[in-house]
Amino acid sequence: MPLVFASALFLIAFGAVGLQFVLKMRSLRARQLSNSVLLARGRYRPMLRLLSDSDLALLEADPHLKRSLKAKRRALFRGYLRCLTRDYAVLLAGVRDAMVQSGVDRPDLARALARNRVLFALAICKVEFRLALHATGAGTVDISGLVDAIEALRGQVRVMTTAVPMTA
Repeated sequence: MPLVFASALFLIAFGAVGLQFVLKMRSLRARQLSNSVLLARGRYRPMLRLLSDSDLALLEADPHLKRSLKAKRRALFRGYLRCLTRDYAVLLAGVRDAMVQSGVDRPDLARALARNRVLFALAICKVEFRLALHATGAGTVDISGLVDAIEALRGQVRVMTTAVPMTA
């Protein structure tokens, strides 16, 4: 009986993780490129310190206020994460558009983009899992790699869009 219960629990957890991943992949569908995303340098840098406990030391006397402030910061962080995912999808669409308009067949670049999309979706799922752990008071959330990745992709899109004129 315990084996059946453990197996069912494992399948439910695996299904939930799989569903989360599929939903993240769907959120990265192609979107139209806008220049506002290209100009948003440093847009996600505030996320790096949003969940930091360094400035919450003043609230040690009032644990209720500290807990409330942390919950509000997590909500802001989730909003930033949604925007980061949307902007990543827009940048990815820009690279795809540039590939289509270039006239040069690049299957290696197409594979790299597909792999990058999967890795980004996995990274977002990992951040959301760590965010759930952070809500319980365990662990930290580090998104410096995601922020660096989207800024690098933004730079690549800028280079590609100057080389190949984009249609609006």
